[in-house]
Amino acid sequence: MGHYLSRSARRGTALLAVISLGIFTSTAFAQPPAPAQEQPEVLSRGPVHEAFAEPVNLQLQAGLIASERPPPNIEEVPPEDRPQGEQYVWIPGYWSWDADRNSYIWVSACWRVAPPRMSWVPGYWSPVPRGWEWIAGFWTPADVHEIKYLPEPPALIDVEAYGPAPSPDTIWVPPCMYWAQGQYVRRNGYWLAAQPDWVWVPSHYIATPRGFIFVSGHWDYSLDRRGVLFAPVYFPASYYGRSGITFAPSIIIDMGLLRINLFAYPRYSHYYFGDYYDEAYLSLGIYPWFDSRRLHTWYDPVYEHDRWSHHRSEPRWEERGRADYNSRRADTNLRPARTFREQESRLARLPETQRRSLQVTQPITTVASRRKPPMKFERINTDARQKISRQATAVRTFREERNRWESASAAKTTPPQAERRETALPPKERKLTVTPAVAQREPVSAPSRQNRVSQPERVHIPPPPVVGGSGKPGIFRKGPPARPANEEGRAKKDGDVRKK
Repeated sequence: MGHYLSRSARRGTALLAVISLGIFTSTAFAQPPAPAQEQPEVLSRGPVHEAFAEPVNLQLQAGLIASERPPPNIEEVPPEDRPQGEQYVWIPGYWSWDADRNSYIWVSACWRVAPPRMSWVPGYWSPVPRGWEWIAGFWTPADVHEIKYLPEPPALIDVEAYGPAPSPDTIWVPPCMYWAQGQYVRRNGYWLAAQPDWVWVPSHYIATPRGFIFVSGHWDYSLDRRGVLFAPVYFPASYYGRSGITFAPSIIIDMGLLRINLFAYPRYSHYYFGDYYDEAYLSLGIYPWFDSRRLHTWYDPVYEHDRWSHHRSEPRWEERGRADYNSRRADTNLRPARTFREQESRLARLPETQRRSLQVTQPITTVASRRKPPMKFERINTDARQKISRQATAVRTFREERNRWESASAAKTTPPQAERRETALPPKERKLTVTPAVAQREPVSAPSRQNRVSQPERVHIPPPPVVGGSGKPGIFRKGPPARPANEEGRAKKDGDVRKK
């Protein structure tokens, strides 16, 4: 096996960029360090892995377009330390378009406790006439063997809550359109009893080249119980496709500081974290997460849960969060660093008491070695590493297969055994538009997909490689709450998925 450079990190700082990444090389001979401009850069801001958390779009809108084809995937393996327990699943990373650099950055893999009885369908980049459009991933019931592609749903109106909450312990769930008996019908919004440690992700739609997928509402774990999130990385073009190099992410994101510096990019179906306080990011459509309550173009399940969980211990939690955001907008010195290298340089000049509030990212070895880490860690043995590698390969293969069955050619030539058409009333045509807080300037709007279905189509899918457990007590103190009655009745009528 190759030489693991990160072990030498403890002896000095000259190779900080390479060491913090955990790069394996195919030679055992020492080499001079590459120039800083040619080395990968660990970032202290960027996209949150979509399988870890996603904002929920309420209004369908043009997706994110990248002007260039994504590079070949990075060969990625987990670091030596991992969270303890079979419930944590390794979900590989992917490329994300970065408007600041006008190039791609790598969204590192994550350790994730999959939502109970749910499986992961990863997103992918799809070619369009003016570039490459991101098609979002989503969680779907684990026993589903088909995906149903639907015509475009009508626009949602009046998504705000109806009057004050009936109780401080309720959370508003926005309305949703359901396909039933050949047409769309509206399920009104409702108040849901909040649950400690559980986040309700409401029903919504994902736009694909083939049609629109209904994503059924489900319970997910609270953010602190979901796993380990690694920092994104910028790889210079010289690394693309280089043989003999494997990347092991080793810098993780602090969940508390993630929330303090959390943003939503609805058109990309991603959360962002870090320094996105400049006015220019509002023009791109990257908003502070609490703005979901003002704009109503997306719904933030994590924010709604956190807002509820703090309402007794910190009655002014929401007000304080907005005030802190405004302070960081006004004073750049209060913002977190943009790279891990910059963060470490800034922290070295500060007293110990001031470092904690700015340490958004830190090595997993540091966290695992604490007397009271946020979770228990263990070392990965050879058998476990091989199993993880096989599953990561399966996830990448599943992503490629999804790209093929949702492509324009697949939509026109679906194999007979993978398709069943139904009688339906086509919805009224309209453009995918949304009214943001400020005008968006980049990236370019996605063209309307001409090959999307006008009648529902079902496609048989292979078993997804990432599947959540039963969620029964044992992993955590309690299993998931019952599905809300408001959702259950409509879901049975909808028939959005077929089960064996």
